[in-house]
Amino acid sequence: MKNFLMSVLWVALFVGLGAMYYYQTTFDARINYMDERAGMIENRYQKFTDQLNDLEVKFVGRAKHVRQNQNDIKDLYSKIEDLKRSHAQDMFLVNTRIDSLGGVVDNNMSNMDSQITALRNLFNSLRATVNQNKITGDQQMQRMDRRIEALEKKVDEIEVRITPQDDKKTKR
Repeated sequence: MKNFLMSVLWVALFVGLGAMYYYQTTFDARINYMDERAGMIENRYQKFTDQLNDLEVKFVGRAKHVRQNQNDIKDLYSKIEDLKRSHAQDMFLVNTRIDSLGGVVDNNMSNMDSQITALRNLFNSLRATVNQNKITGDQQMQRMDRRIEALEKKVDEIEVRITPQDDKKTKR
């Protein structure tokens, strides 16, 4: 039993030493990979800072132009404000005239609307009168047609009565 335990202990010792060797080698490989990545990142950072320095050198001479443009913009705003102040009275008169013109237009629009409404009412009344006159005329025409037919019948009757007597006279 003592030998068996010793064997198990030796096997555990070799397994432990193998695991330690495996972890040490993979750890070294990971450290080497991280060093390579850090070197690549450092190179990129160095290129970026070099480009940034180049840009700073390019823009050093342009600050004067930026300040000049800022001053020009301020002058432009001040000129606009001066123009507004000088034409404030003119704008007030223009706005007043526009308002009064708007009132006149509104008044004319309401007058026109009322005239259109009156014309529509008159047109509808005229249409109703024309329709009523047409109906009345049609009725009178029908009455006249009936009277004419009645008169034609009477004339035919009179002719019938007159004609036989005329024949007797002509024969004598």
